[in-house]
Amino acid sequence: MRTGVIAKKLGMTRVFADDGAHVPVTVLQLDGCQVVGQRTQERDGYVALQLGAGMKKAKNTNKAQREAFAKAEVEPKAYVTEFRVDADGLLDVGAELSADHFVAGQKVDIQGLTIGKGFAGGMKRWNFGGLRATHGVSVSHRSHGSTGNRQDPGR
Repeated sequence: MRTGVIAKKLGMTRVFADDGAHVPVTVLQLDGCQVVGQRTQERDGYVALQLGAGMKKAKNTNKAQREAFAKAEVEPKAYVTEFRVDADGLLDVGAELSADHFVAGQKVDIQGLTIGKGFAGGMKRWNFGGLRATHGVSVSHRSHGSTGNRQDPGR
């Protein structure tokens, strides 16, 4: 079983196949993804690799993390996470992971954090029509109006 990597999404683009069809692809950046620790069955009760990515100033890192990074002899990382692996899939601490870690055509699972859009109104969030933009509806034409239940649970 291969370990995962920590990457940053740069955007989307497309790649043209041999037959001329375009395939949408996501562009990811591997920013110093490095093994910063190991979890073993004997010591921790499970087997995993602890990976770190990105750069973080030492003064902005708490003392416990600074000492853990110093013990592993790696620079402080902005993001740290663990990936479960088999016992024979453990990599050495300090090993750097690149795109060569994956094989061509390999399927990958991803998860990410959304940018977040803040508090959204009813028109943006639920596609409500809003109120009229004239005739006495001042400054509230993007409000959703009444949404209580009656006549079925309609809008």
